[in-house]
Amino acid sequence: MITAAASSILPLLQQTQDARREAYRQWSSLMLVMILLAVIVLTSVAFIVARRRGRRRREDQPKRPPLEHVDAWEEAGKRFDGSITEFRDD
Repeated sequence: MITAAASSILPLLQQTQDARREAYRQWSSLMLVMILLAVIVLTSVAFIVARRRGRRRREDQPKRPPLEHVDAWEEAGKRFDGSITEFRDD
């Protein structure tokens, strides 16, 4: 009699244990997805805020006057040192 009752209860206990295990698996998967989504959202919000702050800083600074075009050969001529001489073997 006891073995018959135990054998009839055992599948029910196994079923509830499997159901609990499945529920825990689904819950842990859901939590993992939610955590990953939260990390992605927080990273993107931080990126957007950083870009906006950088843009504001650039707008607040006074504008620089445009640089004049400088000829590289002309600058090299100004900086030329006359002490450099060419060595000849003749």
